[in-house]
Amino acid sequence: MAKVKRIKKVKKVNKNKKLADDFEKSVNKISEPKRKEVDPDKLVPTGSITFNLECSGRIEGAFQLGKIVNLIGDSHAGKTLFALTVFAECSLLDRFSNYRFIYDDVEAANEFDTAYLFGKNVNDRIESEQGERSKTIEDFNDNLARAIEHEKPFIYVLDSFDALTTEAALEKDEANRKAREKGNQIKGSYGDGKAKIASEMFNKRTQGLSDDESVVIIISQTRDNIGFGAMFTPKTRSGGRALKFYSFHEIWLACQKREKKKKRTVVTNVQAKITKNKLTGRHGEAYFPILFDYGVDSITSCVNFLLDDGPWSGSNKSINTKGFVDGNIKLVDLIEEIEDKNREDELFKLCQDAYCTLMDNLKPNRKRRY
Repeated sequence: MAKVKRIKKVKKVNKNKKLADDFEKSVNKISEPKRKEVDPDKLVPTGSITFNLECSGRIEGAFQLGKIVNLIGDSHAGKTLFALTVFAECSLLDRFSNYRFIYDDVEAANEFDTAYLFGKNVNDRIESEQGERSKTIEDFNDNLARAIEHEKPFIYVLDSFDALTTEAALEKDEANRKAREKGNQIKGSYGDGKAKIASEMFNKRTQGLSDDESVVIIISQTRDNIGFGAMFTPKTRSGGRALKFYSFHEIWLACQKREKKKKRTVVTNVQAKITKNKLTGRHGEAYFPILFDYGVDSITSCVNFLLDDGPWSGSNKSINTKGFVDGNIKLVDLIEEIEDKNREDELFKLCQDAYCTLMDNLKPNRKRRY
């Protein structure tokens, strides 16, 4: 009899322990912390949905308002066009209706027909007066300070940081020119202090940008790295440590395969590598085509994303869209279907869902430490 009671007691203890364990698991599941949501109204769109996703995890935009973005790339990697596309995308949204679009063409090299590519409204909103163009980093500092003091927030594109000089360098150049004209020997140069001035400037302006929710996009050119570090990082950019330190996002653009018709390039495929991302902490890569006479092709990059990392399968010659359209379809016909029936938002929503699923699958299945 005593043995039967002990068995019943053990069973009761085991049952109570199981109930306690189940309760603890359910409590932990309910109280498990979730990652802070990125506010889509605080994001700057870029024209590439897949790039937006890699930067912010949201289709609405890539860059956070109030921050500095460093866009670095090789020649012909689409840096200027990509930056101008930001203006065009922002012009479509009411929340940017009060924003100034400032394009500081330091290189004096931009000849894009912005009215044709992006529309007259965007062209008229872009401020790029000859007299306001920065020549020195001191000019850039002054222009940025005046923009911050203005009553309106802004998106400021500097094209490019490499083309900026300093007042000291200009004075040195003038003195050397006059010396050469007189046949005198010129003095050596020990640098112009550009990196130091940049550090002081960013330190003074970042708070103003944050308060106004303005954005500065600084375009930089790649340079070949030298020395031992070149083995691991073959490309670098000028500006010292300040530009990297104060940038909220650091993006490297590079040309990949070019597509031609006959002997003319019609498509440049661009790789965007995110090497600094203080918004989500993720370092990823995005790919998007730039079409001649059209610009950034977000639809094609979305289709490729859904084929590579989403639920779709097949190839460009026969895509299984899992019900987005009936039957298998060619890429060219799918693009026509999306554009003719204005189904872009449906496509972008699919990309958002696919990206969220992908990120969930990449999470470590580990017990939380804290």
